[in-house]
Amino acid sequence: MLNQNLKKEMLKSIDITKQTAKNNLEITLESYTEIMSRLDIMTYLLIQDEKK
Repeated sequence: MLNQNLKKEMLKSIDITKQTAKNNLEITLESYTEIMSRLDIMTYLLIQDEKK
């Protein structure tokens, strides 16, 4: 059976890993949103230019 200190360290490591994964996902989603926004603006400008 694992001793208590090792269990605590493992639980702490698991929590840190979960937080890291969550932070990475949030950064990825923010980047995706920013890229899609810029592409939408570029698309709009190209379509508006064609209408002139």
